[in-house]
Amino acid sequence: MALWRCMICFIFVSLTLKVLLSHINAAHGRRQDFWVYCGIDGCEQDFRVFNSFFRHIKRTHPLYLTNGSPPRGWRIPPTSHSLGSENFGVSVFANCSTTTTTSIVEISTGGSLPEVQEPQVVDSPITEEAVSTTSFTRHDITRSAAAFAISVQEQCHLSQTTVKHIISGVQQYQAVLLDTLKERMKSVFEDHAEGTTQLQDDALATFDKFMDPFSTIAYGQSRAIGEMFCPVNAEEVVVSQKICWVKQGLSRVMSIRNKSFYYVPLIESLKQLMTNERIFTMLNTAPQRSREGFFYDFRDGSLFTSHPLFSQRPNALQLILYTDEIEICNPLGSHASANKLVMFYYTLGNIDPKFRSKLAAIRLLAIAKANDISQWGIDVVLKRILQDLSLLYNGVRIEMSNGEIELFGAVIAICGDTLAQHEIAGFKEGIGFAYSKCRHCECNFDDMQSVFEEKKFVQRTLEKHIRQCFEIDKASTDLLKASLKTTYGINRRSRIVDVPAFDLIKQTPQDIMHVIFEGVASMEVKFVLKHLILSGQLELDKFNSDIQNFPYSPLEIRDKPSPISFGTLAANDNKLKQSCGQMLILLKILLFLLYGVESEYVVFIRKLIMIVQIVLAPIISLQTVLQLRSMIEEHLYQFKQLFPEANIIPKQHYMLHLPSQILSLGPLIRSMCMRFEAKHSYFKQWASKLNFKNVCKSLANHNQFLECCQNEIGTEHPIFAKEKESGPVSAVKNNDYVRKKIKEFFGIDVMQSVVSVKWYVLNGNKYITGKSMIIADVDGTFPVFGLIKDIFLIDSSFIAFEYQRYETLNLNEDLLAYEVTVPIVAQATELAHELIDYTSYFSISFRDSVFVPIKYSLSDIISHRNHP
Repeated sequence: MALWRCMICFIFVSLTLKVLLSHINAAHGRRQDFWVYCGIDGCEQDFRVFNSFFRHIKRTHPLYLTNGSPPRGWRIPPTSHSLGSENFGVSVFANCSTTTTTSIVEISTGGSLPEVQEPQVVDSPITEEAVSTTSFTRHDITRSAAAFAISVQEQCHLSQTTVKHIISGVQQYQAVLLDTLKERMKSVFEDHAEGTTQLQDDALATFDKFMDPFSTIAYGQSRAIGEMFCPVNAEEVVVSQKICWVKQGLSRVMSIRNKSFYYVPLIESLKQLMTNERIFTMLNTAPQRSREGFFYDFRDGSLFTSHPLFSQRPNALQLILYTDEIEICNPLGSHASANKLVMFYYTLGNIDPKFRSKLAAIRLLAIAKANDISQWGIDVVLKRILQDLSLLYNGVRIEMSNGEIELFGAVIAICGDTLAQHEIAGFKEGIGFAYSKCRHCECNFDDMQSVFEEKKFVQRTLEKHIRQCFEIDKASTDLLKASLKTTYGINRRSRIVDVPAFDLIKQTPQDIMHVIFEGVASMEVKFVLKHLILSGQLELDKFNSDIQNFPYSPLEIRDKPSPISFGTLAANDNKLKQSCGQMLILLKILLFLLYGVESEYVVFIRKLIMIVQIVLAPIISLQTVLQLRSMIEEHLYQFKQLFPEANIIPKQHYMLHLPSQILSLGPLIRSMCMRFEAKHSYFKQWASKLNFKNVCKSLANHNQFLECCQNEIGTEHPIFAKEKESGPVSAVKNNDYVRKKIKEFFGIDVMQSVVSVKWYVLNGNKYITGKSMIIADVDGTFPVFGLIKDIFLIDSSFIAFEYQRYETLNLNEDLLAYEVTVPIVAQATELAHELIDYTSYFSISFRDSVFVPIKYSLSDIISHRNHP
């Protein structure tokens, strides 16, 4: 096969001349000692600059670029040459001519230089047109190559130069691979001499006709992306302009600079997402509601059933919007606040919750500088978003590969922390300056300290909110306007009031991540620990030692809680200095750490953990919602009794609205912001590698490049990536016994292969042989746990968990964990395929007993299964 070899380093080989020249430019052209001879048709002109060398070939030897042959040989310099070192001052195209010959270079895997075969004369020249028509490189291979280059750059945050080096390495491997395959095919033909010579020649010729799929993107990757994938380009929305001085040469001139934000057209983004067949099918399937009296997703809430669009078109797109500020510079540096960005994301409630948490399911909607938003107001961004939301609500026709479809959709929730939601909804962002401190009711500070029942507060409504906004706008004086703003807790009439069929009172849910884990739980745990330590009931050093030595599961090590210092407890704030993930683990194990401390303060914390376990549950019954309401009310009463000098903070008051939010929008974890905030990491990592001349445009473009090729990478969209992933595979020891057992439990008669895997990942849940426990069955109101003894993968698709059944004794009320017994005698193992709950559990030995800690309540999951 005809290969091009670099005469400078002797390592690089390629399939095309253009790729070789690109390599010489990137790898050698910028060296100060760069010096080469031409060598074409005996040309002895030398060059010290690569650009001059390239222009010389293009102007003096143009036929060589189209009809030339790879070099038949090269001149070795007088000094000894070691493979891998650069060798300047050589004829790059030695002994080359513009004849219609092709040569075959045998690639050696050893340290010596490869031998070169004599050129073979062909009957007619091979032109570019002939190569394009006879090439065996299909269009989808070229798309896959381009998608590979894009994904490597965008996911790994690499520079264009680095990507070119990676592509160069892939091309070298590709050339060696093709040559190896050709040699092996030759051996096959030699072993089967009965085949015709023509068949052999035609088969081997396919390798020579193979066109490098990376050659089309070696120059101008952005252009190739635009032609192949048609990315949804971010739209620049100009808000204002300013006149400034800019440097032009040696002078400065006046210029007009636009101040703008970047918006990704929503409808085009949805169209791009739906080009994936599996996503398209998921989004166009009418959602099935849970059983009566249970809440699993947005579709089970009262808002969905009463919504003007969703009640008539259940398969309409359920848009979930999110907004937040991110800091892309060092938060302690001098540019900390100058380059803050405001991010707008969206996802779809139609996506199954097990896939909705994937970062690929969260898509960029708009991006702007925080300083500009503070100057313009966030309504300028909402105005542009509103245009697409109005079109989508009334139905838009889009062209898909299978024809034209009409698309409907509406916003079902706008998520975010309190600051972001108050800003986007027009409420007072600093609630300390408002008389009415809640966006769901009209509570004031005094009532917040003494009233702990939601029904006793005057609830806000959309109609009343619009009327209050009207009163503020029509105020006759600035003093009256400021007074009304403070009284109502409203700054302005937000643009989201105009979003079709959207109620900003009910559809801006409280986020349990910020309200509980970064607010209520952090403050209350700090207060309790501080009291126990000051009263002598707890030693902080021992408590921190227990945190460090607790037997965490392999999945919890990453979010292991940090030790708590005296300074943290003594600080006059409500912070425990733990991340949200650390607070989740700390609440899960806290009762183990406080075991043996007899105090009403420990009972108080136990009630908080019970509340947390309910709000984190993926399935919640109506009965549990009513129970949760009374638990929160009782909890706030008890807080005021135990800490009379402490004020009820707004986040504690917000907890009163959580039960009503479940009834309206389903379980609270469906509107939790943790995964939205995880999306920030992609933009933060890219921002650290960019200049800040137009950082919003750069980040938007990088994101769109990544999204446009997601359907081309591998066989599955990233939303479904790692849906099923297996660990190291090994052969089954008792193959006949295992096959017989599989047939007994699942009725599978024909099995091509059965292997054992060390671990298995199913929808983000990792099961580890010998460590993880599953819930394979229920016994009355108790889950039946089983320790995974082995994991069998049948025909590469069907998974079977072999587990040893444990007996569940009770739900320990002191530890809020299930107590189980380990079988003393050997007992038969069982197999399971469908699980009651897909979370991976781990047991711990504590006080001569075995317990299974839980993150969320399992009672409603069990009830949901028991009820037909």
